[in-house]
Amino acid sequence: MSLNNCIINHFHPHPVTGKTEDSFVGLRIKGNDIHFFYPESYRFDIESDTIRNDVIDLLRTIAIAKTASFEPSKANNTTKVQGEFALVSYLWIIKDFLCNGFYVNREKSYKVNQAGRVDWKRTMQTQAIVSNGNIIYPNIIVSTKSTVDNLLVDIHKYCVKKSIDFIGWLFNLNSSFIETKPFNESIKKLYIKTIKQELDKTFDDDKRIRLKHILNIVKGLDASENNDEFVYGVDSYYYIFERMIDSIFGNVKNMRDFNPTAKWQLLRNNYKETKSSDLRPDTIIVKEDGNVFILDAKFYRFGYTGNEKDLPETTSIQKQITYGDFIKRNVTNIDIKVIYNAFLLPYDKERESFHSNENIQYIGFAKSTWKDNKIGHEIIHTFLIDLKHVVKAWSRLNHYEDVEYLVNEIIMQNFNAQSILGNGDLEIEKKD
Repeated sequence: MSLNNCIINHFHPHPVTGKTEDSFVGLRIKGNDIHFFYPESYRFDIESDTIRNDVIDLLRTIAIAKTASFEPSKANNTTKVQGEFALVSYLWIIKDFLCNGFYVNREKSYKVNQAGRVDWKRTMQTQAIVSNGNIIYPNIIVSTKSTVDNLLVDIHKYCVKKSIDFIGWLFNLNSSFIETKPFNESIKKLYIKTIKQELDKTFDDDKRIRLKHILNIVKGLDASENNDEFVYGVDSYYYIFERMIDSIFGNVKNMRDFNPTAKWQLLRNNYKETKSSDLRPDTIIVKEDGNVFILDAKFYRFGYTGNEKDLPETTSIQKQITYGDFIKRNVTNIDIKVIYNAFLLPYDKERESFHSNENIQYIGFAKSTWKDNKIGHEIIHTFLIDLKHVVKAWSRLNHYEDVEYLVNEIIMQNFNAQSILGNGDLEIEKKD
């Protein structure tokens, strides 16, 4: 499945700022027009040879917002879909179709003494009768094609057509050559039942993979077929960026021990303690040497605008310091050496305004005016991380190099910051 031809007909890319009314990331397809909305810091060139891979990579990340989560932030990042957009299954079905054509059941069914094509090898393996010097096989084995096979062909054709309708434009494919039968709610139920029955009785691994992708597609199809607009995306990319950063860098899965919690004691309840909501750090790295790193993924615009007003605000700085204070005082199951703090903001490393080609670029640190800033976690180091690199790295299993680079850079920059602050920086700041 070649993706080299970079021309996509009726394709309209839109960089998104993330501001109110301009935060949707994903696809809107209406008629022949394809509108692709992507974060402004995601490096995207409509004339690039990688345009199709870039679109697919970003769309894959949107599925993160549909994974189960109990976090409050999840509620503000709902996925807009027509049915379920089974991107991976669409891609698989199209690739399989281009390689193998329409569905053919390679698992034959065999019956005895019925109409069909005689399988002489199986027939001759049965008990024969010798009569007057003749060998007679009373049980003729025939291979048959069931009505289920015919139905599966119809289901597969429909899935291929819908897959091409949804994302065939990525490969310059058109589904007009595929004729399918009408689709409605009752047909959808029949299709799902048929696929599940076939899955239950087959032991062919390749067939099972194909059937599972077909099932994913059928389950998500809109049975009405009346929608003239297809929408797939998220209202905000903030949550997805947070989850990708945690997937790449975090090594603490159970965060409960790291969540600061407040409590209420009300007069009307005789001052009985009532738990308030938790604060939850985005990402925690705990190293074997006792160093702990608190990372906060901020999907802010600084990495695009370079404007200091687009940096994290004081409330975010306070929150990071609070995480460090809490961990230092309350996390006792780790022999903690030093706690470090860092913000991670997205950027495009090839934008001229940043004069960098690094996937991770250090830009400075934040400090408070109510602390002495001598403890590691009281300084919040800030890094820009290339968004396209994040999208690519998230789908990989091994993130060792990224993690080691970041933690070593934080330690080094913390040493430099302490040196700067110890050389009269606070006094100069007071004079100003």
